[in-house]
Amino acid sequence: MGILHAFTLPSVPKENKQKFKEVVLEENWKRTKLFAIIIVIFEAILIVMQLPEGIDLYVGLYLGLFSAAAIYLLCIYIMEKKKISTGYRMFMIHSFVFLFLAWGTMVTLLDQLHYGHVMAFVVNYMCVSTLFLANGRHYLLFALPNVIFLYVGLPFYQQSADMVSGHYTNLTVFIFFCWLASQLLYKGFAVNFYNKLLLTETNEELEAQIAQNEVMNAQLKKQAMLDELTGVPNRRGFQDYINSVMTDDSKRRLSLLLLYVDASKSYNDHYGHLRGDEVLRLVAQSIYQTTMIPTAGWARYGGEEFVLAVFDQPSEKLDELAEAIRQAVQELRIVHAFSPVADRVTVSIGIYSAAISDGVQLSYFIGQADEALYEAKRSGRNTVIKREELSESFA
Repeated sequence: MGILHAFTLPSVPKENKQKFKEVVLEENWKRTKLFAIIIVIFEAILIVMQLPEGIDLYVGLYLGLFSAAAIYLLCIYIMEKKKISTGYRMFMIHSFVFLFLAWGTMVTLLDQLHYGHVMAFVVNYMCVSTLFLANGRHYLLFALPNVIFLYVGLPFYQQSADMVSGHYTNLTVFIFFCWLASQLLYKGFAVNFYNKLLLTETNEELEAQIAQNEVMNAQLKKQAMLDELTGVPNRRGFQDYINSVMTDDSKRRLSLLLLYVDASKSYNDHYGHLRGDEVLRLVAQSIYQTTMIPTAGWARYGGEEFVLAVFDQPSEKLDELAEAIRQAVQELRIVHAFSPVADRVTVSIGIYSAAISDGVQLSYFIGQADEALYEAKRSGRNTVIKREELSESFA
């Protein structure tokens, strides 16, 4: 099993196998292109070296391989311009490799008449086995016919039976190890490709998961910052807003409005909590529509309380805003027959305005606004009470 495993490609989806075939084709295309250029150069050198000795069969073979490589390069140029299909490109590659091996076989047989060695075939076979990527089937298609042709032809060109026997032995061992190297190189290339592909797919999945998690985290954070009933920011969201505004140590004027829905307990007791929840939603909507200041942030701060933070606004603007909110809620005309203030739902508002330089000071502002709100309640409700420190002017 261990030996078979060395030649077995990993099990992968069909689409990945197709990608691998395309990559192998492109790689062989580049390799044979470079190889053809090298052949043209080498054959030109051999022709020049051989010509002084006269034109013979070797010169013809050199010219033949030179021409074949040159024609192959021309075909590559044309195919790249016209973007020929992969089938034709694969056919061209296999034809060129087969021809290169056939040329080595013919030169080797010719050498038997003069030198008796098999170097031409050995060199060509080794080049093809190590430079060209081919699976077992393709390897046999271009290698086996040439091996058979060489083995059959050797006794006809080599007169020494001992040399023929030696060639058979040495070539068989050599061919086996070349085939072994070829298949191991092919599998190594395949495993490396599939590992890279798997890593890329894993990274893409991880990036997608991270992006999805970021979206979910953002949604969760947003939900954590919002009041579920009214859909407006809650205490945490309000604190986050203050911290985002107070990004440096420079002082700004903060006006904090604390709003309370008057007689809300009495409303819930007589009309029910569902209608009470609807009142809170309507009040929240009214505050939102009335507050059209870019430097303002607000939230539902408690059961029946809302808080509004306004930065760098003059005192008169605050008075107008608070009164507009109070009237807007009253004009909702939500019937409240059990309110000690009016026959409809109203709000009391407490304001505290002063300079602030740190978000940590917010609790103090809340406390002061709460005292102002308490005073508004004692003053008969449905009213606005403001406290402010005029140490700095922001007119």
